Amino acid sequence: MFRGIHLLSIDAKGRIKIPIRHQEQIHKYCSGQMILSIHPDDECLVLYQLPDWKMLERKIAKLPSLNVHSKKLSRKLIGHAHECDLDKIGRILIPNSHKNYANLKSKAILSGQGHSFEIWDEDQWKIQIEKLERLSNQIEIPQEILKISL
Repeated sequence: MFRGIHLLSIDAKGRIKIPIRHQEQIHKYCSGQMILSIHPDDECLVLYQLPDWKMLERKIAKLPSLNVHSKKLSRKLIGHAHECDLDKIGRILIPNSHKNYANLKSKAILSGQGHSFEIWDEDQWKIQIEKLERLSNQIEIPQEILKISL
């Protein structure tokens, strides 16, 4: 499981280094093979280990192909999927098209989301967190969330 928030530098070639605490799991689970894509709803990227990505692809393939939401999900998420392997020192290369989509500059936030990561531009991350705070104050808390005890 991927947890935590990490501030990463993007080097001149467009690479980020995955934190060491996650590298061992990635090498053990999928030999460093990962998939990078764009998020279908937010201006960020998503990074999956290959086996988890394949499960997601199978789920998407079962959706009705003529449904507008299915098309959007497939075209954005699968259509922009990019295979990337961790290099010898734990970096992945982010293609220019993906960097442009997420407005990535020199600093990125790597946010663990359980079975995946989100990759955000540092400034966009701060804006997104503030936006979620404002929205959560305007919308009633769902019963499913109220049932969780922290």
